[in-house]
Amino acid sequence: MRRRRSIRIVLRIPLIINVVASSPETEWEPVETVTVSQHGAMIRTRQNFQVGDTLDIRVRNKDRSAQARVVWRSSRATPEGVELGLEILEQTGFWEITFPPDRWSERTHPRAADR
Repeated sequence: MRRRRSIRIVLRIPLIINVVASSPETEWEPVETVTVSQHGAMIRTRQNFQVGDTLDIRVRNKDRSAQARVVWRSSRATPEGVELGLEILEQTGFWEITFPPDRWSERTHPRAADR
């Protein structure tokens, strides 16, 4: 069983997203996070992004941006769109929040890797 790298927090952060190196005519999509972690987020989108796509993500009305890779895509759509799991690339502290201690860490559960 694959363990999560960090804890998830339910938090709505308004973003705009677009595929990296898209044409200038491509419109940015406004979305919100569903959950965030130190390493990424889950969002809902109406666009047809695929696992492996690299996205530019920007926090709306803030001067914060990063690139993120789509690492998971829901198999079904909802009225709000399809859920995507994003991994933030080369950017620590992007969300500018302090996360609670990671309950899966080796320090907390030294035998967790043996299970």
